Amino acid sequence: MSNFVTALLKQRKDAKKAEPNTNGRLKEILGVLNKYNYDNGITPEIIVNILQDLGPTFVKIGQIASQQTEYLPREYCDALAKLRSSVAPMEPDTVNAQIEKYLGKPVDELFASFSEKPLGSASIAQVHQAELFDGTIVAVKVRRPGIVDTVARDFALIEKILDKFIRGPVGGIDIKGFIVELEKTSKTELDLTNEANNLDRFWSNNAGREKVESPKCYRNLTCEAVLTESFVTGREVSDTEFLATLSDVERERLAALVADNFAAQVLMDGFYHADPHSGNVLIREPVSGEAAAETEGKAAGPADQSTEESGEGKEDADAAEKIPLPEHGIEWIDFGMMGTLSTKQRQLLIDIVTNVVMHDAYGLKRTVLQIAQPKGEINHGAMLEMCEGMCGQFTGSDFGDFRLGDLMDSILGGLQEENYDVDPFLTNLARGIIAMEGTVQTLSPKVNILNAFMAKVDIGFDLDLSNLDDEKLKEMNPEIALKLLQLAKGITDSSTKTAEALDMLEKGQIKVRTDFAFEEKALAAVTRISEYAIRALIIIALIIGSCVLCTSSSFMGDNVAAVTIIFRAIGLIGFFISLFFAQRLYRDMKKGK
Repeated sequence: MSNFVTALLKQRKDAKKAEPNTNGRLKEILGVLNKYNYDNGITPEIIVNILQDLGPTFVKIGQIASQQTEYLPREYCDALAKLRSSVAPMEPDTVNAQIEKYLGKPVDELFASFSEKPLGSASIAQVHQAELFDGTIVAVKVRRPGIVDTVARDFALIEKILDKFIRGPVGGIDIKGFIVELEKTSKTELDLTNEANNLDRFWSNNAGREKVESPKCYRNLTCEAVLTESFVTGREVSDTEFLATLSDVERERLAALVADNFAAQVLMDGFYHADPHSGNVLIREPVSGEAAAETEGKAAGPADQSTEESGEGKEDADAAEKIPLPEHGIEWIDFGMMGTLSTKQRQLLIDIVTNVVMHDAYGLKRTVLQIAQPKGEINHGAMLEMCEGMCGQFTGSDFGDFRLGDLMDSILGGLQEENYDVDPFLTNLARGIIAMEGTVQTLSPKVNILNAFMAKVDIGFDLDLSNLDDEKLKEMNPEIALKLLQLAKGITDSSTKTAEALDMLEKGQIKVRTDFAFEEKALAAVTRISEYAIRALIIIALIIGSCVLCTSSSFMGDNVAAVTIIFRAIGLIGFFISLFFAQRLYRDMKKGK
């Protein structure tokens, strides 16, 4: 991995130095940019058209950019996510040469058979079906030759254009910072061992979960330019004709299974599929007979191992028992874009959901301030009002009607309006949740992923009241149970809030401000009194000075009579001026000016 990155950086520097080779491409890029009318600004449609005109490398850059929600507005990310590259497939000899170059052996020594016709061809790589010598069918992803050089050259050109035309942020977006992040992500995409790592981790996490499958990576046939994984079959969730053949009950159970598994990825594994649209979830045919027993046996091994290593296995199994399993299974594909969450980030997500459900605006405010940094001074009143509005959206709503994606979208929108920088983990997760809700709704509108998240959060909505003696409590209305939970949470949180307030006071982070109903009138009165006092002091100073001048002969002697007369005259004039200002002051005070 480190050697690959070093090579990529070297090629990028070489691309910058190769002015004769890049000038032609630079003119081509500028020519494409000049084709469009920018009178109405750079719209998402214009961006998509430009990237498609620039070719497959820029299309891939656009697809990666669609995940950079911390830099780009939502409408641009949505448009870029729909980019599709139309690339001519590589010739069979080129594919064979790539495999032999990176795996060290000819294709016929690595595979029992290898289909020359690609299953799919994209800007970075294309996929072929092959068979191992033990009869296992696999999919082989082969990276295009020269793509690393092409990407390095194009990024060097992009930076050259930015250095020439861009001097700072554009529309509040740090374009240069965005390109730097994009280049880092592109390096990850170009090295297929990263996707192999994602495959291994995802497969291990889900190995003990019934009816959930994912491809397995074959490490001995995988490197930075070639990825070999188990061949998967199934029908995409987006295949509406196939869905029409399933019963409503089966579709609902499939939707619940998908939602439950995604919630487990996010809240339990901390490693989730970041692009869970309906094309990346396959529906597998029911497995029966000996094959079913074999599948269950394979699933049981990793499950037992994970249970020994941690308590998550049992917790996940208990949650799965509550969900009626469908006859069909599901299979996840395409692991180029994955999201990771630390333990703290998962807890913050849980806190967001529980605070909204419990209508705790203060708790939501505390949580939100841990995932967002203000660009200026914190307006605690505006932040609390925003959180109260979010909690208000949930008040009176049925769980089945509430959308977790809407909540995340509302939080992100509110924070952007209040000029906060949001932790990228939340923006990426929000995008994944919204895509997941679309997939689940395609399967069955009756299923809400919020229920799956709440089951994993387990804040007590399914109260176990079996140990209570009072029959009336056992038949408690869920709304009353929720009120009791809110009361209990308020009592337990009171000490926490007090401790936080004292800590903030000790650090000087609390400011006390007293607002009066007559604040403006009081301020005006204080201002007038201050003016009167200043004017009175000036008048007193003039009177004292005049008196000193009038009595100057007492300490100057009789030999300077002329000077004494002048001083007394000035003192007398000053005295009359003082009387004039004193009269004006008295009149203004009487009128209340």
